[in-house]
Amino acid sequence: MKNKFIATLILSLIFCLAFYLRTYRIDNAIADWHSWRQADTAAITRNFVKEGFTPLFPKFDALVALNTYKDKNVNRYFFAEFPLYNIITYPIYKYFGVNTVYHRLVSIFFSSLTTVFLYLLVKNYSSMFTAYLSAFVFAVLPFSIYYGRVIMPDPLYVFLSVLSLWLVTIWLKHDKLYLAILSGISIGLTILTKPYGLVLGLPIAILILQKFAQTKKIRPIPILIIAALSLVPFILWKKHTNLYPEGQFETIWLYNSTKIRFRPAFFRWLIFQRLNNIILGGGGFALFVLGLIAPKTNKENLFYYSWFVGLSIFVVIIATGNVTHDYYQLPFIPLISIFVAKGIENLVKLANKPWQYLFNLSLALGLSAMMLGLSWYQVKDYFNINNHSIVHAGQMADQILPPDAYVIAPYLKDPAFLYQTNRYGWTEELDNLDQVIDKNDHPIYLVSVNMDDYTNSIINTYTTVYRDDEFVIVKIK
Repeated sequence: MKNKFIATLILSLIFCLAFYLRTYRIDNAIADWHSWRQADTAAITRNFVKEGFTPLFPKFDALVALNTYKDKNVNRYFFAEFPLYNIITYPIYKYFGVNTVYHRLVSIFFSSLTTVFLYLLVKNYSSMFTAYLSAFVFAVLPFSIYYGRVIMPDPLYVFLSVLSLWLVTIWLKHDKLYLAILSGISIGLTILTKPYGLVLGLPIAILILQKFAQTKKIRPIPILIIAALSLVPFILWKKHTNLYPEGQFETIWLYNSTKIRFRPAFFRWLIFQRLNNIILGGGGFALFVLGLIAPKTNKENLFYYSWFVGLSIFVVIIATGNVTHDYYQLPFIPLISIFVAKGIENLVKLANKPWQYLFNLSLALGLSAMMLGLSWYQVKDYFNINNHSIVHAGQMADQILPPDAYVIAPYLKDPAFLYQTNRYGWTEELDNLDQVIDKNDHPIYLVSVNMDDYTNSIINTYTTVYRDDEFVIVKIK
């Protein structure tokens, strides 16, 4: 009883610490790092409130096709992934009002809760010290902090992936059918949230094979149930979304469109720049390597390494995507936290004498401080608003434009600007403006923060309704 109370107290403190750290700049407008992806995600939930709850037909704000299959996406479909994250946030928006703070709080909650299930998972394979420390590292890593409060489905995915591995572990330990069902449901939601959740199949298969090697028997029915619950929902979702190709991103470029796979730049970006510099700040990378080479316990065996190999397969296959987008490495953070914790434990255990113990402990603390300090130096700018003008222009447009107005908000195809206006429209300059005017009954306005040739030509042709030093709003129709 006493041990359970202490464990609960420590985990509660870690959860609260993680939650508190992730509230940093929680009221940021959607104009910080990776605002384009956050804007599209937030728009789906907002449109659930504005147009009705249609989870099978998520819609964003832009009147553009997401690929080359169709000329137009007149219904504004956005089939990037199943909108589980938006479904969870929708009731909060419905009853408390549309506010991006609520969306961030959902991300913060699941990211913070990941620390609890990471501890529960790791304690089944490693020491209690490693389990607690893994949760703590996940809570305080600056990269984890930033991406634990973004308006994206990724924090939910990370939580579900850790939850799934824990449920599979508990199922194999107790061999209860209901645990197999819960495991299948969790894995299915993980894959629906992010299709690359399929890579969890490798560590799960290793765990099942290890169980079979120990007991020489395993029931096939629970495995079939887990496989069905994991894969059938995703297959049905893909069959549904394939009926609407105009609402799907062109993803072929993510694989290796830049021919970067296995080239020196591939390793420089992912290992040196992302893992060493941004995520682990140099010092953490040394601890991470120490964790990789640390002696395995009998329980760990190949589990952590198969998990690592599975994620590495994802990186190799989606080579250009991983180099382009740093948030693609977020699924590694729980495992990185485990190896850093194991590295600290291994470094302390290497000491044989009191002075060695003191030295190694000081070295571990120094490397940890270096990890947090230098990583924060890299990540702190992620929280900055990249362009305050689009926020100010969007707020003014939302105040003065008719509710049914369509808006041209050119911002290098970034939907973050259009999102601020709370209107539907276009994220780039329209060359076929006359055709758009003829085909639309909606009022059309240009909201621009760039006084370029395109904007000046619109200003000279149509009626300016508002202008200041930052932006201009022009009534086109």
